[in-house]
Amino acid sequence: MLHKNIIPHFSLSLFVIFCFPLILQSQCPGCQTTLPGNLAVDTIFLDTVPTGLAFLAYSEDVSFRLPKTTTPVAANDSTIQSGITLDEIKILFISNLPPGLEWETNEDVYFPATETDGCVRLCGTPLVAGTFVLDIILEVKVAFITQVSIFQRIIQILPSTTMNDGFIMTNSIGCGEVIVSFENNVPSNGDNGFSYEWNFGNGNSNSNENPSDQTYSNPGTYPVEYQAVIDTSGFILTKIKVIDSDCADIFGGAPDIYLDIIDPNGNSTVTPSIDNTDPPVEFNFNIPLIDGNYTLVVKDEDGGFGGLDDECDFYSFNKFSNGVLVNGSSSVELTILHPVDTIRTIDSVYVYPVPDQPLINYELPLTWCEGEDIFFNSSYSFNNQWMSDGLPINGATQASYQALETGFYSVVYTNDYGCSAESETENILLNELPAIPTFNNENNILGVLVPGSFPIEYSFQWYYENILLPGETELTYCMTQSGNYILEVLDNVTGCTNTFSNDEVFNPEYSCGVLGIEDLSLGSLKVFPNPFRENINIQFFMKQNSDFKITVIDLLGRRIELDSRLEYDGEFSQFYSSSKWDAGVYLLEIDFGEERIYQKLVLQR
Repeated sequence: MLHKNIIPHFSLSLFVIFCFPLILQSQCPGCQTTLPGNLAVDTIFLDTVPTGLAFLAYSEDVSFRLPKTTTPVAANDSTIQSGITLDEIKILFISNLPPGLEWETNEDVYFPATETDGCVRLCGTPLVAGTFVLDIILEVKVAFITQVSIFQRIIQILPSTTMNDGFIMTNSIGCGEVIVSFENNVPSNGDNGFSYEWNFGNGNSNSNENPSDQTYSNPGTYPVEYQAVIDTSGFILTKIKVIDSDCADIFGGAPDIYLDIIDPNGNSTVTPSIDNTDPPVEFNFNIPLIDGNYTLVVKDEDGGFGGLDDECDFYSFNKFSNGVLVNGSSSVELTILHPVDTIRTIDSVYVYPVPDQPLINYELPLTWCEGEDIFFNSSYSFNNQWMSDGLPINGATQASYQALETGFYSVVYTNDYGCSAESETENILLNELPAIPTFNNENNILGVLVPGSFPIEYSFQWYYENILLPGETELTYCMTQSGNYILEVLDNVTGCTNTFSNDEVFNPEYSCGVLGIEDLSLGSLKVFPNPFRENINIQFFMKQNSDFKITVIDLLGRRIELDSRLEYDGEFSQFYSSSKWDAGVYLLEIDFGEERIYQKLVLQR
């Protein structure tokens, strides 16, 4: 939780950006500042903080550049006034540091007018894996205002890679009988404090560091249980938190608290002081504890009578004194770790029988043609490999496969553990497609170019705008309007088809009809509006008597008769309602008996 006081917007943005793990210590000296060469003079930059691993030595430098003014902060936060000079930034201390880590900055106070670049070195051996939320205390001075802020930063210490897996198995998966070898991932290297237990799941167990090979003769799943206990680190003092103290500055200010720790052999460890700070305060350590009683003295560096430091509080503790110690109105909290690692791993040996032979299922069509959807389906829904003429088909690993050419097909099923079985072979013969029925336009007559290229027994069907033209099954077709025409050829023996389509332009100067409908000038035919939403008007002019019928055909071939007249001549004009039609594309047909005129209609809603 950020505590906001005098300048909350500024302190929030600045301190959240600079929430690297900085704490004033003296155990990791000598960090090196390394910054990119293209950084602006007045900017904010923080180098990447490397992740740590538990129980592995760690020493990394993290570089940063502090801003000279509020301008870089204001660029990302409109609530901050830019252009204000920063006078001083002070790094006070940090709490909740991961046990075993210490750090030190090259400076604890920065004056941005002359110095903005710095670094911190983190070093030690992290003793606990986990995610740590650090409370970082900074003090910033802007003009005559001083702001102390607490903000949070997450630091991750990951488990050591050697601690994740207790052992490695070789040949732990197979078909039939398997012989498995084991490699211990937590070796003792001859040191004391290591113990092991193995249960192999096949009726055998032992406590050897490196077990012998194990045989698994029957199909099944065999759980292998492993445990390694490591008790080599002893007891380690990692933190002392002064909760309450009798220390008080003689002149009424906050005390300059430091600690003096005296071990059972009389050796003393003195910490740096935290100046002008009332409890609670924290001191971080990495001190191995020996047997016997320790003395802890809380002192005030401000000096007592005769120039000596004040000895405020006294405590006695040993390696088992983890927790809070009380002396009158004073109290401290000790954090003592006794890292005893127990690594438990359960893995399994899998012995599988050869799977059942896969089956190929497919529908037997009346005919198979090149390019058709001929789908094989395996009796297994996964881990398939389709084969053609005895070779694997690249990428064909799904439960189904579409055969695109003649060949011998089979499928190989492999279970998750490497056991395979192959299906029976299927012989597939795909019939050849008839030749593409290309046609050209000669004075509005569409005609096939190479009629001799088709099978011995074949048939044709003409389409206009993807709509079948009833009765139009000849080598030629008399077109009556512009549009897209399709000719389909069918091999009557195999049932295979092929098509050709082309956009054709109608020439009103020519007529290929037989009724003399040339008197119905194409220029007189008007269908409007098109596209239309409600009603549509059809108009044309006839110079001679003739019967006709007006029909609309939808894309499914369903016909709607609009009108019919007997021995009609002269001007024709009629509105028709589309209230019962569905939106879509239709084909207007004007039938004069032996000749028809077509036009595409589009109904919109």
